Amino acid sequence: MPELSQKERLQLSLLDRLSDDEPKQKSESRDKRVISVSRLKTLVQRDLSWLLNSVAASANMDFSEFPEVAKSTLNYGIIDLSGVSSIVFSPKHIERELIKCIKHYEPRIIPKTLKIKIIVAEKEMSSHTLSFEITGDLWAQPLPLQLFLKTEVDIENGSVKLNNWN
Repeated sequence: MPELSQKERLQLSLLDRLSDDEPKQKSESRDKRVISVSRLKTLVQRDLSWLLNSVAASANMDFSEFPEVAKSTLNYGIIDLSGVSSIVFSPKHIERELIKCIKHYEPRIIPKTLKIKIIVAEKEMSSHTLSFEITGDLWAQPLPLQLFLKTEVDIENGSVKLNNWN
């Protein structure tokens, strides 16, 4: 197989590049620096899981006087969805907040392609979960990769579970 050009390579996120799983090795092989399409999707799903399972500090603090802090990693996470009900937040409000958060903290998803859809069908909901779909395209060369995740939030404790539908 010919060598991939710089544009065609899929690279790890900064966090993954800075993490050293083998500290005794002095150098990394090409396989460790460049990832496959399936590995990219797995890593994005993992990172989205971390993001969606984190509650933003703005849920408990007022950052109106500190707008830069509100946009920083100090505010990493989403609105608190534990105990959420349609009385507290409308589905459209939750969709907007999730889109804003994912666009800000997950740059590998092409922003204009990101969509969140709250599932409000009675038969697909339980009294203790909130379900939604995340769709979008991941940046990749030569073509973007489609991402489709079914997500369930346990509204009793706020934990989020992502399932890959690709």
